Amino acid sequence: MQGLFTSITPEQAGISSRQVEKFIKTLNKRGLATHSLLLLRGNNIFAEFYWKPFHRDFLHRMYSQTKSFVSLAIGLLEQDQKLCLNDRICQYFPDKCPDTMPEYLYHLTIRDLLTMQTCGYTPWWMTHEEPDRVRLYMHENESKIPGGMLWEYDSPGSQVLSVLVERLSGMSLFDFLNERIFRKLGAFSTATILKTRTEDSFGDSAMLCTARDMAAIGRFVMNYGKWNGEQILNEAYLRAATTVQADNDLCGFDDYEAQGYGYQFWCLHDGFWFNGMGNQLTVCIPGKDLIMVINSDNQGYEHGAQVALMSAFYDLIVDVLADQPLPEDAEQVARLHEYGQTLELMHLRGNDISGFADTLNGRTYICEENPTGITKFRFCFTKPGMGELHYTNAQGDKVLPFGFGKNVFCKFPQYGYSNIYAGQVTTDGFMYDCAVSAAWREPQKLLLKVQIIDKYLGTMLMTFSFKEEKAAVRMKKRAENFLEEYVGAFVASCNELKPEASR
Repeated sequence: MQGLFTSITPEQAGISSRQVEKFIKTLNKRGLATHSLLLLRGNNIFAEFYWKPFHRDFLHRMYSQTKSFVSLAIGLLEQDQKLCLNDRICQYFPDKCPDTMPEYLYHLTIRDLLTMQTCGYTPWWMTHEEPDRVRLYMHENESKIPGGMLWEYDSPGSQVLSVLVERLSGMSLFDFLNERIFRKLGAFSTATILKTRTEDSFGDSAMLCTARDMAAIGRFVMNYGKWNGEQILNEAYLRAATTVQADNDLCGFDDYEAQGYGYQFWCLHDGFWFNGMGNQLTVCIPGKDLIMVINSDNQGYEHGAQVALMSAFYDLIVDVLADQPLPEDAEQVARLHEYGQTLELMHLRGNDISGFADTLNGRTYICEENPTGITKFRFCFTKPGMGELHYTNAQGDKVLPFGFGKNVFCKFPQYGYSNIYAGQVTTDGFMYDCAVSAAWREPQKLLLKVQIIDKYLGTMLMTFSFKEEKAAVRMKKRAENFLEEYVGAFVASCNELKPEASR
């Protein structure tokens, strides 16, 4: 993507470096798990930061931002006159529809799916015996509400649109977009999209690309399909796609996610955004010629995190952005750059030491029968600021290293999780990259936080509370169709008179 963007100082963009630093510090103060941040005005990047171990070339999972790419592909097919938005969706899938269809489903249109005015409900597809997601949508959709009337988030409907793109284009979703858009932008050269069990593109959730790729596509959409003088995608389609086509207010508050919905784009009062699970956001403010790209994994807290980061974005960036450049401040620019070099993925906050650690070190706890299948565990504090959780579950003996006041980066020691094909068990020893931190929240209460940072993102919190010979353990996870073995609460006992030697 060399030459696509120019790097400038915040002052050249019309905002002080001090203000940008304040914005980043606000995100960190909130305890958000931010991975990357780009701020652009026009084709100029005035802030680019990565929280280690993330970096400029990291292919980040964009989750439901992928839906907006599906919309772009649908726009291309409409432009090619291969479909009409008012076409019934079932007419394109006669081989996947039941002989007799409910009236509402028979009349459901492409436009209804684009605007999520389907109120569709289908079973969880990753574990369902029917691997074909379009067939599942057509056969087991339990909605009774006619299309085009009420908005309800419908991720499976977006997947149906993705499969439609592949059926009409004769190409994968990525290859179609790459040929028609990405190559012309000089972006997405290392990107990819994961697959479903039937080898369709996982079009409602699984674009893997860089933050700069997202900046490029945000710029393309904010140009309404024009690039280097060429109108690549119909301007009228993109203007409709990024303005309110459906009211999506489900709570009666002026929430950021309740300001309207377009064609697989979320709307704002002053712009639009790509919006993905865990806070993968590409926010476009046309009136300011401003784009923010932010990648995170705040699953489990994503609505609170979204309110915090969007409010900070408006209060500290959008609302103070000047129309003209500000005087240069080389000292403050250097300070911002220096601060950016210190950014690291968030870790648990709490005490790094406890007098109970010496007692706990090496002790084996035998677990009562429990949902996780963990039969025993012990902690080994290997050196200052470091430790290991040794445990045994259905797969055998496991070791999970962790750090106090920092993350330890390693492979999460569980086999069988999905790789390229979502919902498909792997048998080749594949394991996810992860970051693990720990903190003493009470003298005899130890917390471990696991952050999966791979093609799939997820978090898991383990709480260990100790009293006399007993341990109470609780495990909770926020992840899509994995870490299922790490959910539950149970009691364990240690009858050892002396702790085992640390190993």
